[in-house]
Formats: sequence, structure tokens, C-alpha cells
Amino acid sequence: MIAPFGSSSTVPSISQPPQTILASPNARAAAAQKFEAMAISQLLKPIFATMGKADAPFGGGSAARQFQPFLIDAIAKSMEARGGLGLTPMIESALDAETAKPAAGSSPHLTVPSGATK
Repeated sequence: MIAPFGSSSTVPSISQPPQTILASPNARAAAAQKFEAMAISQLLKPIFATMGKADAPFGGGSAARQFQPFLIDAIAKSMEARGGLGLTPMIESALDAETAKPAAGSSPHLTVPSGATK
């Protein structure tokens, strides 16, 4: 039997803070890699937007336009797997810093700058 959408324990709840969803280093690394692949895909879209405008004898057409997003995503994932643009380490460090922050419900320690009034 197929489980209803959202019933899987692997699907994070929207109400969970990012500190919980990205608690493990592997989850942060995977999220950084997916984000970089998505960024590369967005950079490739304008390049492919001009392809197929002229009717070529061996390509183009409606089938090429329908499957173009899949091709762009495959190229972006392939580029990311081979080092990509170098964004993954920076994204990982930003996620590490974000998950190190206290959760929204906790009471963070606030410091008042010297000379400031309450």
C-alpha cells in the first residue's frame, strides 16, 4: 500500500526549525549540493532558451522543448558533482553557522552595546 503524502518520517515538517532539519553534517552537505545544482541550472536556462529557434534538420521541435528542463537539470547536477562553481563549501559553512544559532523558541543571550539605553 502506498503511504499518503507527508506520512513518511523522512519528510520534515514545515514547522520544524532549520536547526532540526539540518542537524547532521550529511544533511547540510546534501542541501548545499542541491542548492548549487539548482543555481547552476538557473544559470544554464538562458543559454538553452536560444537553442532550437531555427528548425534544424536533426533536432529541435516540441519534444526537445518538453525535455529541455530535464537536460538542464542533468547537466547542472553533473557540473556540481565535478566541483561546480565552488559554492558548496560556502553554503555548507553558512548552514553550519545558521544551525549553530539558538532555536526560535529558546531565549538567546542578548547583549546591549555600551552607551545604549534600554
